[in-house]
Amino acid sequence: ERVDLPKGSVIGIDILRIAPLDGAQLLSSHDITEPSTHEALERLLPEAPADVILSDMAPNASGLRELDHERLVIKCLSVLDLADKVLHPGGSLICKYWDGALARKLQQRLSSMFQDVRTVKPRASRKESAELFFLAGIHGIEGTI
Repeated sequence: ERVDLPKGSVIGIDILRIAPLDGAQLLSSHDITEPSTHEALERLLPEAPADVILSDMAPNASGLRELDHERLVIKCLSVLDLADKVLHPGGSLICKYWDGALARKLQQRLSSMFQDVRTVKPRASRKESAELFFLAGIHGIEGTI
């Protein structure tokens, strides 16, 4: 074990049942939009807040682009509510979203919580895909909320 590396923990949340993963605490079969999931995560973080929240979630696609977009934005807003509770001041958040009518509203909410908000499209995403990520850094520093 290297002593010069920072110590940390990984907590995963998934609406589906997921197999155990060495070194991670998992909230399997939990819905991020449910208050009970937020409470369970807060219980797993009693000592220190999270430094990073990474959300790669997406709803099951219905085939109706705007409906799917709206469902994902609702999930992203739940992640932002969670970030207000558990993210360390100065922390970062990465959140997948699909481009659409509500993307600006989501970006505005992020901008009210973080000093730096960027939109990124991973190279691995297909060119025609609506998948994008908000990369938000420096949470909750005075003057940003």
